[in-house]
Amino acid sequence: MIRTIISCLTLTLIIAGTVTAALAQEEVSGHPLISPYPGSDGGGETWRYDAYALITGFDFDARQAVTERIEGRITRLYFDNPDERSELEIFTNYREALDEAGFREIWACAGDGSCTTSSSRNAFYQANEMRAINGPNSHYAVGTLSFEGHLAYIAIGVGRHGTSIDIVETDEMDRGLVAISAEALAGGLDAEGHVRVDGLLFAHDSDELLAESAPALTALNDLLVQRPGLSLYIVGHTDMTGSLAYNLRLSERRAASVRTALIEDYGIDPDRLEARGVGPLAPDATNVSEDGRALNRRVEIVAR
Repeated sequence: MIRTIISCLTLTLIIAGTVTAALAQEEVSGHPLISPYPGSDGGGETWRYDAYALITGFDFDARQAVTERIEGRITRLYFDNPDERSELEIFTNYREALDEAGFREIWACAGDGSCTTSSSRNAFYQANEMRAINGPNSHYAVGTLSFEGHLAYIAIGVGRHGTSIDIVETDEMDRGLVAISAEALAGGLDAEGHVRVDGLLFAHDSDELLAESAPALTALNDLLVQRPGLSLYIVGHTDMTGSLAYNLRLSERRAASVRTALIEDYGIDPDRLEARGVGPLAPDATNVSEDGRALNRRVEIVAR
């Protein structure tokens, strides 16, 4: 059934080139990445390059959606739902098919109290004009899919009457695909005394290590096994979004999660590892652009 929803789910995405100004939109009937649920009817528009407010959470105190600005080629689709199908049934079909294609969730919610409240169901529309989140049983998910080392962001919302699908094709590198090895880490330590560990991935705004972090953790384990006399500081870094106090705590919690994984899953001696967090205090790039902020969100190891 899933295969009838998604047309092969191969990412034949066209990554937009660097453009300095937004270009005019064009009407489209769909997108090669995803097909509408059977019985749905609709279409949408595409912009060759523009800014998009990606909804990554909901602030219940402020009663508004939490957004992150991204840029790229934007396709916005809206389909009327078949009357005889529930929001959950439609959303589950889309979500299972996307997961099968490698969808990596940033945030998801379901219904009042999770997505919005009964009196703030228009918050998604106010944030970025997503139409579908408009009922007590609405469902939403946002995440990424990889394409040739780049990221495509996908936001899907299913409400009582319709489904919104927003796709943003970016030039942002998917750093989760960077090859990493003990030898590369050792070379960085020998040359500089510290080295960035690409491929350590965390859930959005969390210290939860994602399963895709396994290759990076294995490389760290191999390094420590090959060099039994080596001890490390594991140092977490963030961008400057949010307060200093919050980012200092988040960066240390993320470093501690890496330390815990190496101890519990790989058997590394706890005395060889110390976790610290410096938040945004040692940036690797500018915090003005999203590309720079992405570089600043990292974990490094420092030889002790």
